[in-house]
Amino acid sequence: MNHKYIPAVAAVVLVSILLSATPLAYAQTLSFGPMLEVVTIPQDNQALGKGVILLGITPTAGPALTNPQNDLLSQHKLIVTYNGQPLTWRLGDPGPNIACNVLEKDKVAVQADPKSQLGKQGDWENLMTKLVDVSDKFVCKPRWKSPATGVLESVGVLDVYYVGPLPTSPDPLNQHDTGVTGASVGVWIADNILVVEAFFTVGRSVVFGSDIQDICVLGWPVTGTVIATAATPTGQITKPDGTVHYIWANAMGSFVGCEELALAERNVLGIQIPAGQDPLAMAA
Repeated sequence: MNHKYIPAVAAVVLVSILLSATPLAYAQTLSFGPMLEVVTIPQDNQALGKGVILLGITPTAGPALTNPQNDLLSQHKLIVTYNGQPLTWRLGDPGPNIACNVLEKDKVAVQADPKSQLGKQGDWENLMTKLVDVSDKFVCKPRWKSPATGVLESVGVLDVYYVGPLPTSPDPLNQHDTGVTGASVGVWIADNILVVEAFFTVGRSVVFGSDIQDICVLGWPVTGTVIATAATPTGQITKPDGTVHYIWANAMGSFVGCEELALAERNVLGIQIPAGQDPLAMAA
């Protein structure tokens, strides 16, 4: 073989090796499609970054209380962007769809099953968090900006309404009624996860996005403190229909976490931490 062809042959072999490896390299390369970015900011407790809902339960003991009136609306600032820009659409045309999932965080005292001795991973697992889907007890409504007549833009406010049982309509299936007013409704007092999901059709594709927030559902305000001014001396504002909107300076008082406060209020109503097994430890 003519030695002057050896470099050329070697080059061809090297290129062949590289080309044969190229599909593998592409197979290991991650690719991401377009997506929506959803940002929500709670407005009820801006210091702690939490939404707050008050059920209007009147306890006979526990944290100080002067105003048990309810507040069933949690507000969150909302923006949905696509490639960094808010979406715009004409009134009547489909805009971004907003869906809310609400998960209640409950505490369970982990105990091994007395028969199988399963259900607890170790002595360290004294408590666990159990998630319960309570989305049917909430309704979300986005309120979009209108930059021009007949045009909407995906910047605004998300109103989250509690539509579950109230002290005036207790849940008849609840077994925690201890005779305290509103005790049947107390099981809905909890620290909740709010998942805000958005999707929008762009051409023939559907793009998605999501964000997560906190909603603290309480039975009553801890301090009962309200904003009192000359215009609203009793911390309440009368609405056009004659009903009253109540105002609190800080419904959570000195508590910085919802879960601890929710456990305290549930305890006042006689709702104890239940015992249960860890599903991950049941299979042996």
